[in-house]
Amino acid sequence: GPAEAEAGRDARVLTVDANPLDGPLGIAAPPMAADAGESATPVLQLLWFLHRLNEHWSCIFSPAELAEAAHPRGPALPPSVFFNSKLNAKLMRQLQDPLALCSRSFPSWCNALTSACHFLFSFESRRLYLHSTAFGLSRALLRMQAHASEGGAGGANGSGEPRPEARLGRLPRQKVRISRSRVIDSAIKVMDLYASQKALLEVEYFGEVGTGLGPTLEFYALVSHELRKAELNLWHHEEVPKEATVDVEAEAGGADSERSREKLVHAPCGLFPRPVAQTADGAGVPKRTLQLFTFMGRFIAKAMLDSRLVDLTFAPPFYRHLLEAELGMDDLSELSPHLARSLGQLGAIARERTRLLATCDSGRSASDVAEDVANFTLHGCPIDQLGLDFTLPGFPEIELVPGGKDKEVNIDNLGEYVQLVLRNMLYDGVRAQIAAFKRGFSEVFGVRRLACFSPAELDVLFNGARERWDKAVVIEQIKFDHGYTRSSRAVGLLLDVLSEFTDAQLATFLKFISGSPRLPVGGLARLSPRLTVVQKKPEAGISSDAYLPSVMTCANYLKLPDYSSKQVMRERLLTAINEGQGAFLLS
Repeated sequence: GPAEAEAGRDARVLTVDANPLDGPLGIAAPPMAADAGESATPVLQLLWFLHRLNEHWSCIFSPAELAEAAHPRGPALPPSVFFNSKLNAKLMRQLQDPLALCSRSFPSWCNALTSACHFLFSFESRRLYLHSTAFGLSRALLRMQAHASEGGAGGANGSGEPRPEARLGRLPRQKVRISRSRVIDSAIKVMDLYASQKALLEVEYFGEVGTGLGPTLEFYALVSHELRKAELNLWHHEEVPKEATVDVEAEAGGADSERSREKLVHAPCGLFPRPVAQTADGAGVPKRTLQLFTFMGRFIAKAMLDSRLVDLTFAPPFYRHLLEAELGMDDLSELSPHLARSLGQLGAIARERTRLLATCDSGRSASDVAEDVANFTLHGCPIDQLGLDFTLPGFPEIELVPGGKDKEVNIDNLGEYVQLVLRNMLYDGVRAQIAAFKRGFSEVFGVRRLACFSPAELDVLFNGARERWDKAVVIEQIKFDHGYTRSSRAVGLLLDVLSEFTDAQLATFLKFISGSPRLPVGGLARLSPRLTVVQKKPEAGISSDAYLPSVMTCANYLKLPDYSSKQVMRERLLTAINEGQGAFLLS
C-alpha cells in the first residue's frame, strides 16, 4: 500500500502524584464504542477498564500496603484471563477471507477492537491483522498463504510441491551493495531510496561473495550494532561498572579483543533518547541526531515489512511513546531506577508540605505550619542545602526553567522541580527525537498501526524472541543430516554446549549461523530455513579437532566436525562464532 505520512499524536506525561486510573474512570466510553454497537459498548467498556485496573492495580494501595503484600511489579493477572477465543476466531475468519483481503473491506470492528481492546485477541492474530492491513496487498496474500499452509489448510499438493497459487503476490527483490567501512551512511542512503518501496531488500557487501538471506540479516544486525555506539551521543546511558566490564570480557573468552574495545552504550534498562535542550519546534537538537532517528524509524519499519529483525532493545517508555500512552514515575523507574528513587523521595516531601499547608484552614496557626515545613529534610539534610538547582540531573547544560543554573531548589519550589525533571526526562528533552523516529517509521507504514500491541510485544516484533535453549525442545526443531542423526554423539555434545551458553553467547551463535542475533517471532521453530547440522569430515590423517565449525548463513546450515570431547567442541565453537564474524566468504 502507499506509505502513510501520519505519524500519530504525542504521549502525555502525568503529574508526579497522578493516579493512572483517574483518566479511565472519567471517560464515558472507551475509544471503540462508536464502532462496537450499543449492546456491546457497556461490556467492552467494563473489560477495557478492568484491563487498565489489572495493569495499574498498585495505584489503589498505599506504599505500606504494597510493602506488606510483597506482590511483584506488573499485572495482577496473566493476559490469558482477558483473551476471548470466540472473538479471536471471528477475527481469524475475516483475515482468511481472500475477497475481504483483496478489497480491503474488513468490518470496522476489526480495527476498533484490535486497537482499543487488543487484550481480547492473541498476539499472533493481531500480528496477522497488521500484516494483512498495513504491509500492502502482495505481502498480505503471501502471509495468508503461509498461515494457511502452517495451519494445515493446504499450501502444497500431494507431492510436497507448492501449489501454483502459492506464487500469488510474489514480491520483487531489490539488491543493493554496501561498504562495511561506511555502513551507517550506506544504510541511510539505502533507506532513503528503498524503505517505502514494496520490493524485498537484499544486501551484499563490496569485496565479498555472499548473497541472499544471510548477508541481509547481518545487515540489520550490523546497523543495529553501529547505532548503539556511544560516540553517536543518541542514548541515555549509565557508566559501565568495572566488574561488569570484567565479566563481559571473560564471557567473550578474550577471543574478540577488538569487539570488546568498542564503546557501546551501557543501557541496562533499554535504549531511550538522550535528553537534549530544545524548543517546542525541536530547535537545539543536532541535525545529525534527527537524521539518525528518522533513519532509525525507516530502518525498523522496513525490517518489519520484510520480516527481518533488528537488535535494538528499547526501554519500555520508548515503546509507550510510540503507542501514545501516558508516561509517569513508573516509566522513569524503568529508565533510571536511581533517579526515580531519589525523585520519589523528594516528591513525597513536596506532597507532605502541601498537606501541611492545607492544615492552616483547619485551625493551625500559619507560624506553626511554616515551622514544620522548614524542618523538612532528606536524610537529615535540609532541602536548600542539597546543592540542587533547576538543571536536569546528569545534564547540567539542560535548564529546567530560564536561568535554571542560578535558581536553587528549596522546600517551596521542590514540587515544581520534581515535576520538571520528570517531564524533561520523559518528554521535553526527547520530543524532537521521538517525533523524528515516528516520522521516519510512518514513511513506510503508519506508526499508529502499532496500537494493537503492548510495549513488550513491540519488543518482540522489532527484535524477535528471547528463549533459553532446552535440549528436549531444541532437538525437535533442528534437522540433522549428512553424517549426523538425533542419536549421534556429536549432536548430544552440541546440545549440551548450547544449553550451557549464556544469553550473549547464544546471540553470537545465532548471528554466526543465520546473520541475526535474535530468533524470529515464535522462536527456533519459526527459523526459516530450518537449522540444519551436518558433519564436517576431516581430510585423511588429520584429526577433527584441528577444524573449526563453518556455516552457510543463507541456509542456516552448520558444518560441525565430530570433536573428541565436549570441552574441545565448546572451545572450537566459541572461537568460530567470535572470530568468524564480519565477512561472507567461501568455506
